[in-house]
Formats: sequence, C-alpha cells, structure tokens
Amino acid sequence: MAAKNAAKEERGGGAGTGGKAMRKTRVPKISDRLRGRTLPHIGVLSREDLEEAIGLAEWFRDNRYDPTYSSLLQGRVQGLLFVYPSTRTRLGFEAAMAQLGGSNIYMRIEETQMGRGESIADTAHAMDQSLDVLSARLWKQEEMDAFAANMKKPVINACTPKDHVTHVIGELMTIKQFKGRLEGINLVYTGMARGILHSLVRCCPKLGINLVLAIPESYAATVDKNIMVEGKAVAEKAGTRLEIVTDLKKAVEGADFIQASTLIRSMLAGEQSPEEKAVKVPKWTVTDDVLACAKPDVLYSHSGPAHRGVCATDSVMDGKKSVIPYEALNAIYAKKALLAMLVR
Repeated sequence: MAAKNAAKEERGGGAGTGGKAMRKTRVPKISDRLRGRTLPHIGVLSREDLEEAIGLAEWFRDNRYDPTYSSLLQGRVQGLLFVYPSTRTRLGFEAAMAQLGGSNIYMRIEETQMGRGESIADTAHAMDQSLDVLSARLWKQEEMDAFAANMKKPVINACTPKDHVTHVIGELMTIKQFKGRLEGINLVYTGMARGILHSLVRCCPKLGINLVLAIPESYAATVDKNIMVEGKAVAEKAGTRLEIVTDLKKAVEGADFIQASTLIRSMLAGEQSPEEKAVKVPKWTVTDDVLACAKPDVLYSHSGPAHRGVCATDSVMDGKKSVIPYEALNAIYAKKALLAMLVR
C-alpha cells in the first residue's frame, strides 16, 4: 500500500492519530492578503494566495490538535446556504469553522425566503446582518456573483457550475502530499464539465501544472469558453499544457495524477444535463486498463461522491493507487485555511 505509507510519512503520523505522533512545525503567520475579501471563484486568487492557503491548510492537517488558532473565529458565525444536499462540503465547512472556534447555521434554499421569491439582493442584505461569512452552493455562478456583490461580509463559493474552490485546493494538497511538488506535474481531470474542471483550468497554469481535461465530446462543448481562454493565456505564458482530449486512454498517457469527479450530473444533484445523455459510460469509467496507460506510479483520486462502476471500478477506487480518503481530509483543511484567512 505505497500510497498509504507515503501519506503516513508525509503527515508524520499526525492527522487522525490523536495527536500523539504529530510532527511539530513552526506555527505559520496568517497574512492579511485575503482578510475580508470575497471568494466567488478561485480565479480571484493569485499564485501567492494559493500557495499560502495550501501551506496553512497543510499545517492545520499536520497539527490538528495544536491550540494556536482554536479560538481564532470565536463568536463568528458561518452561514451555509445549499440548493441541494451535500456530504463532504457541508461536513468540511462545519468542522472547519468549529475547529476555529466559530459556529454554523445550515440553510436549504427552500427554508429561506429566496425559496418564495425574495431577491438575492434582499436576502444577501439580511444575511450580512447576521453572518460573518456565507459559504454557498448555488445552481448558477451568476447567483454567486450577486451574493458577492450585495454582501459586505466574505462569500465563499461552495460549488457552482463554474467553481469549487475548496475541493480543488484539497486536490492540490493531495498531489503535493504524494508527489512532493506541484510544478511540472501532469494532471488529468475526468468527469463533468462543471465546477471542479473550471477551477482547475483557472489555477493549474498559475502553479505550473500541466492539465489535460479528459471529457466526452458532449461535455467538451459546454466548457466555459472565457475560462478556457483565460487558462490558456496563463498556460502559454508559463509554458505549461492545457488541453481537452476526448479519449480517456490517450488522455492519461504520461499522467502523474488522475483527478476525477462525478461523471453523470443527475446522479449528483438530480439535475439532469442534456449533454449527459450522449455519454457512453463504459468509455469513461476509470479501470485498471486505463491506469495502465499512465505512468507506473500514477495515483487516482475522486472528489466524491464517486459512483462505483460509473466513475471508476472498485479495483481502482479501493486499489493501491487510490488516494481518495486523503483528498477528503485535505479538503477539510483547505476550508479551514480559507476561513482563517478571510474571516479573522
């Protein structure tokens, strides 16, 4: 189980072990670069912002029970506004805020007056009076932008079709944890042309990562053209690869890391996308044969939920090349780092 051993060495045996064997490292100072800012999508973060967030999140992960920042957000309240159910994102935000000494209020959209027609602007003004930060999962990026424009308090994108910032930072942490670096990594993404894909397009070129989007042709047609233009411009300047490949086995050739997300949208949120009807699932299921086309030391992860037999086979998800559990853990600390940087 090379992946698990690597993770244990990287973490110094600390995370999740009761703190007895934690690696003691210097407590990082949290800069003011993001304090009070809003985060409607990952594109607003510079390379320096991303590196600070990753570094702080790594410290939180490796020193889980260090009390230094356990009261950083004492008395602060995070609102969680979700249009559809969540497991990892909701748990991660709630745990992260609690570990920083703050509290949470979870709201399904139908439990608010927005569900009865109140405007985003009026809802945002009300939330500004009660909350210190809003983390929102919404159907449209335009709705996220409207909250950001109408609130003085920080707003964090907890998933829209154009972004999933905290999951992606968790993914970057996982790559670094197992590969020792981000610069020069060959990353393949496969899954929906939704939030995680667009976040990767915006941030990978900034960090020197070569990114291949392995997606069906019907999905390729829905990738946001403006975000791709933005990503390709940065990639060209950085000398990195950014392209779409509509053949999974060809796409993974030379891959160091395969990052997957849900393949069929309706299985995640009950919202059926027209383009998913054209997807031939067996061609896009990650199997051992697919992994064999990549580098011998390739690793596989999935942001979850991963539908077995659709996104990947059991042998891939549970195999020695899978680092899925570590990504879920890292995403918690990505949320914790962003909350600390934005809200304090």
